[in-house]
Amino acid sequence: MSKKKKNKGFIPLIIISAALVLFAVSFSIVSRYPNKVPKNPQGTVGNTAGNIYNQGLFCENDGKVYFANSYDSGSLYSMNPDETEVKKILNAKVQYINVAGKYIYYYMADSSTSTGLGFLRRVMGINRCKKNGRSGVTLTRDPSLEMILIDNSIYFLDYDKVKGVHLSKMSTDGKNDIDLSNSIINPAGVYGDVIYFTNNESNHFLMILDTADDSITEYVRINMWNPIRMGNYIYFMDIDHNYRLCRYSISDENVEILTKDRVDCFNLNTDYIYYQKNDAKNPCLKRITIDGSSEEIIKSGNYTAINLTDRYVYFQPFENNTITYKTPAYGSINVTEFDAAISAVFD
Repeated sequence: MSKKKKNKGFIPLIIISAALVLFAVSFSIVSRYPNKVPKNPQGTVGNTAGNIYNQGLFCENDGKVYFANSYDSGSLYSMNPDETEVKKILNAKVQYINVAGKYIYYYMADSSTSTGLGFLRRVMGINRCKKNGRSGVTLTRDPSLEMILIDNSIYFLDYDKVKGVHLSKMSTDGKNDIDLSNSIINPAGVYGDVIYFTNNESNHFLMILDTADDSITEYVRINMWNPIRMGNYIYFMDIDHNYRLCRYSISDENVEILTKDRVDCFNLNTDYIYYQKNDAKNPCLKRITIDGSSEEIIKSGNYTAINLTDRYVYFQPFENNTITYKTPAYGSINVTEFDAAISAVFD
């Protein structure tokens, strides 16, 4: 009788011991790889060059638009491209939104008013979260001026007290953070696996950074600002001629003048270029076709942060980031306020 009682007690002990070992192994694996992020396919880019040059307040990815809602202190929201199903993701002021795979990467621009949803507790820097706002991770708390995700790396303008502003990159899990250059290299102008940027050292010639090996070479000896490549052309602000808009043909190496207006900022899609005309008496947001023809005024006044999605152009009044206007990205101009964003906050 006593032997049977011992056997009955011995079997549960084996099961409990095995379960404890399995739990310990599982916990060890999770602890060692808490930030492991699946690899993105080659050719992944987190946002467009034009949007990143304009603070990266909107980003369209996989049938959704992720944006900083100006009517809610720049908090992160998502919606359908037609502005339906607007949802709040994070209660944090964001810029330089990049989206790839299951994740959103962004810079928290102002920690003073950020209270967080679930994980955020007033942490400034480059962050990553899932598309539903969960599983948030701070990748670096360094102040950053620009950032773009390319494949599985984040290129960003980093700042520290010793080195000042310089180009760095890190992997999407926040590891392998390395400095690439002591120069101020804006990584926004990505096309494929190449970053086009302006030399800010001794001239403003066009340079390229090959992300395959992070090598840097001179490309064109033309003084440019905010270069954006689309197809066979590189669109840019002409520093030598009062920042007018031009485009450089890669095939025949010619430069075309698109407008003689002095330009503060611009963005473009396959049909149009949208830009802010700098004029002391009559400033305005304008639109021209991609070859510089059919000039139209969108709205009088000073505007900035020109962000594009497939359906709309979004922009804000200069020195007033609490209002966002929009107009269709194609077809007729029709300027209205971003009503869907307003309704999501106040209705």
